[in-house]
Amino acid sequence: MNDVNLAEYLPPFLREYKEIKAISKAENPEFARLYTAAEKVLRNEFIETADEDGMERFEKLLGIMPSKSDTLESRRARVRSRWFTELPYTLEMFVGRLAAMAGGTEFSVTEDYEHYRVRVETCFELFGQVDELERLVELMFPCNIIADVKNTVKISPDCRKFAGGAVCFSEIITV
Repeated sequence: MNDVNLAEYLPPFLREYKEIKAISKAENPEFARLYTAAEKVLRNEFIETADEDGMERFEKLLGIMPSKSDTLESRRARVRSRWFTELPYTLEMFVGRLAAMAGGTEFSVTEDYEHYRVRVETCFELFGQVDELERLVELMFPCNIIADVKNTVKISPDCRKFAGGAVCFSEIITV
């Protein structure tokens, strides 16, 4: 919460009155909540800083229905992908949109125009990224181009498995 002291905004001679001090002290929490709410509104104006409420607003504008298993980052990537749609649809534009969607993960685009084919290889791991890639291909590729899309999720097991056992002997002696 923001630290608010309304008495600082008053002229020095008014700060001395008990009534003014009490009023300022009572109103400080209200202004702190107001500043916090204003900061939230400002953050939710931008895709990169929006929270759950802001993402919901962007998704409503774009007609996106998030699933229950979507994370905030996967929702943000989907909104970013649909928000920045520009014509003309060129291969360079597609690669740029794919790079924005990938967010630093590896991908490759290989064109074979002689056989009317484009191969796209990605390593998407976030939920919904492959669906968004499919939507992007359907949107940007001409109907006479075959898109071979391959997504690989790299998994490297780093954990160790241990097995153990124990044998216990017991003897009961009754006296």
